[in-house]
Amino acid sequence: MLDISKNTKVFVYCPAQVVTGGAELLHQLVDLLNRLGRQAFIVYYGDKGNEVPSAYNKYNIRVSDSVEDSEKNIVVFYEAVFDKIKTIKKAQIFLWWLSVDNFFIFGTDFINILDLCRYNLSFGLRIAMYRLYQLLFKGKNLFKNTFSIKWLKNLDAVNAYQSEYAQNFLINHGFKLTTPLSDYINTEFYTGFSTLDRDNVVLYNPKKGFEFTKKLIERAKHIDFLPLENMSREQLVNVFNRSKLYIDFGYHPGKDRLPREVALNGCCVITGMRGSARFFEDVPLANVFKFDEKAAGVDSIIARIDDVLANYEKIIPKYDFYRTQILSEKEIFEEQVRRIFKVNS
Repeated sequence: MLDISKNTKVFVYCPAQVVTGGAELLHQLVDLLNRLGRQAFIVYYGDKGNEVPSAYNKYNIRVSDSVEDSEKNIVVFYEAVFDKIKTIKKAQIFLWWLSVDNFFIFGTDFINILDLCRYNLSFGLRIAMYRLYQLLFKGKNLFKNTFSIKWLKNLDAVNAYQSEYAQNFLINHGFKLTTPLSDYINTEFYTGFSTLDRDNVVLYNPKKGFEFTKKLIERAKHIDFLPLENMSREQLVNVFNRSKLYIDFGYHPGKDRLPREVALNGCCVITGMRGSARFFEDVPLANVFKFDEKAAGVDSIIARIDDVLANYEKIIPKYDFYRTQILSEKEIFEEQVRRIFKVNS
């Protein structure tokens, strides 16, 4: 799959000074490879310098200003920077699909219009109109230098998927050389949880799926909804540990971290069924805790929320399997990295 020797170097592209779940995962890969004896480097891009964010100081990170483009080396691209593939002439290419949807959302400058329209017709047409405007009035031809999914699948590259959702996408589009490389959440603040003295509070992410969540808030005046915003890591964990429920009706572009973090800290979880949320392998919840927003009525979802809040101590054991899966993720990730990058135990 990959041609690896003791002199192989692994270069991982990452946006500079970004602290998100995806960026942390890229640092976790570099950290693990270095701890396992491989030579791994973060390659920051953007105009914010090469300093490792303080949130990642706990990781064993080496930084490189550039990629050493040699046949013996490996370059890891995540889906938002697939346009940089064309800069590589010799090195082995490793494509890590952390998200399906972000490939299209952040690839509007380099994915061809036909593929964008196949993903979402209105979205693709909007990008086509923008490119046409740039061509006619700005003299910029954004139709050039794009690539198709067909071109991508025919590359001599390894395609790794973080989620079942991403694997499904790759299979449906004919990608041949695929392998799982998942992730794990940071459990440094996790010390177990208590079911006692929890508030009848429903947590939600206001940056995700709020259009639908707003309907629930407006209809259920008797429920206390709390947005997860403007909080430090410690404050978030404190809120997780005193609340009963987290809802997430936004799009799940990959295995999202927030649902796992709240579940690990003793919250029940109710989600929609968009993106990875419709796959049990990615979000292993019973069907009674997943709703198709287009088909389910607001009142039926509110009824489920009321049931969870009223019967929290009886319902929370139904999430034991989910929490067990979450706690096993780091070990699985390390096994996958050892196998892919040929590290002996």
